[in-house]
Amino acid sequence: MNWLDKYKSTLGIRYSSFEKLFQYADERNLKFIVETGTARGKNKFYYSKPRINWKDGMSTILFAEYSNLVNGTFWSCDIDNQNIFNAYRFTEKFSKKVNFAVADSLDFLRDLNANIDILYLDTLDGNIPGANDHQLKEAELAIKNLNNDGLVILDDKGGKTDLSIPFFLKNGWKIIFENDQQVLLSQWYF
Repeated sequence: MNWLDKYKSTLGIRYSSFEKLFQYADERNLKFIVETGTARGKNKFYYSKPRINWKDGMSTILFAEYSNLVNGTFWSCDIDNQNIFNAYRFTEKFSKKVNFAVADSLDFLRDLNANIDILYLDTLDGNIPGANDHQLKEAELAIKNLNNDGLVILDDKGGKTDLSIPFFLKNGWKIIFENDQQVLLSQWYF
């Protein structure tokens, strides 16, 4: 995971979950990634160029780089056109491996006709009322497309994940790693 080391200081506590995720993904040859909620970035001034905001996690950049390294495919979905525009700018050098969709994540997942190797659910911030219901709906829609050896990572552990974790556990998935921010699940364990 040498390529991930450069992000260690900026990812903070999330580094350990992404390190595990990409380690398992590499071992399992997982290449098709879907992310709901994209890198938003932030603007210092209204008319300024968006800057990377690592407090948002910026998983979009990590998934884009990983997809480029393994010749994979990466889809990132967000309902906000400006967020998609910012994420596109952050990942331009990996553009051949990155696809963006401006859509509600529920519509995107409902219409997706592909086998997902890695699913990252990160729409709505965890402090927004209804975020847990939304994440559960995403999980219910995506589970039909998840590969048996695939991985699911849930962000904003706590209230946002209190419905989706039991859903995955009830459907044969296991928690294989967790920290204060994220939960990594798999059906297939060593």
